[in-house]
Amino acid sequence: MRRWTLTSLTCLSLVLGSFGAMAQYDQRPTWSLKTSLQGRELVGEWELSKAPITGDGANVKAAALAATRVKAGSTMQFRVKLIDPSGVATDITGSNKLTYMPKGCLTFTQDGKATVSKTSTPPWSCNKGDPVMLTIIYADNGTKQTAVNMYLLTIE
Repeated sequence: MRRWTLTSLTCLSLVLGSFGAMAQYDQRPTWSLKTSLQGRELVGEWELSKAPITGDGANVKAAALAATRVKAGSTMQFRVKLIDPSGVATDITGSNKLTYMPKGCLTFTQDGKATVSKTSTPPWSCNKGDPVMLTIIYADNGTKQTAVNMYLLTIE
C-alpha cells in the first residue's frame, strides 16, 4: 500500500510539473465574447480573468456581484457580441456558430432565447438562490476563430 501511494504521489507531481511547464507557452486567447441580458452587460470568466490580483478583496467582491439574477419561469433574450483582437465588437446573436451550454435550469433556442425552468432534474435544482452556470462558445470552422465565455446566474 505504501509503495502504491509513493508511486502515485511521484506520478502526480510529474504530471502537475508538466502542466506548469506547458502553461508557460500558452498564450491568452485573442478573441472573446461579451454577453448582455435585457440591456445589462454580464460579467463572465473572461472579464474576471483580466482583473488584476489585489489583496484588498475587490476582485472577490466583483466575482460575487458578477452573478446575474434570473427569475424561475421566465424567458429572456441573451445578446452576444464577438470581440476581435483590436476590440471591435460584432453582434452575433442568433448565429449558427454559437453553442449555448447551460447547466441546470436553463434551456436555449438557437437565437439566444433562454427559458428558466421552475423544475429540474438531479443533480440540479431550481430553487431561489441556486447557481446556474452557462458557457457560450463561438466556433467558425471557415476562419478557425473560436471564443468562449462562462457566466454565473442565480435563481431569484
